[in-house]
Amino acid sequence: MQINQITTQTFQVSDFQLLSEDVYRVILQCQQGYVPDYKAGQYLEILLAGGEACAFSIASPPLPGQKELELHIQKLPDRANSITLFNELERGRVSVRMPKGRCFLPKGVETVSNKQLVFIAAGTGFAQMKSMIEFSQSQPGSTDIYFYWGARSPEGFYMPSLPVHWSSPHFHYHPVVSEAPEDGGWQGRHGLLFEAVIDDKAFFTDSEVFISGSPQMVYATFDALVAQEFKAEHIHSDVFEYAPRF
Repeated sequence: MQINQITTQTFQVSDFQLLSEDVYRVILQCQQGYVPDYKAGQYLEILLAGGEACAFSIASPPLPGQKELELHIQKLPDRANSITLFNELERGRVSVRMPKGRCFLPKGVETVSNKQLVFIAAGTGFAQMKSMIEFSQSQPGSTDIYFYWGARSPEGFYMPSLPVHWSSPHFHYHPVVSEAPEDGGWQGRHGLLFEAVIDDKAFFTDSEVFISGSPQMVYATFDALVAQEFKAEHIHSDVFEYAPRF
């Protein structure tokens, strides 16, 4: 699939909102012109003053004449580059290189419109899935979408009402908590994220699967799904490109 040309552009930080204990919703606004063309599921890099690049999934779906981008950024106080990043965000202007990544939906979702779409996200991997889900729902047709979002605790679902807002006969949302305390009040699914997907595999026998999370999580999920006869060529993740197994 064709990749859009990568460009570097300056954005203004127009909104900076704390969503949970350590996850922020950041809105970047073009200073001039429009957002460079990108596809749902791609990511961008914020270029720090020292030359380091920090990669973040684009949470907003691509739109015509787009002026803003949404990011979900976790603050990591024990990492120097995270502190530098937040200092630059708070100054209100950042340099962005985009689009990056080969894990995305093509415009029109023509190649997957006859398949169910299975989105699997851990933590802020939700951002990438948000872009693809909202894009898919804006397209003609009625593709069934299954979304599995994993967190260590219920508080990890930092935008809990949004997947409920997406609700439709063709959208199926499954939050999964891995470390729910017995007396914590959580009554939803718990355990490993890929176990929930495997439990439901009868519902999406012919599907395209997209995974977002740490390399360890992605490869554990990939191996578990392939062992359950999911087709490897129909499983997609940016991890396969930036952290390949040899």
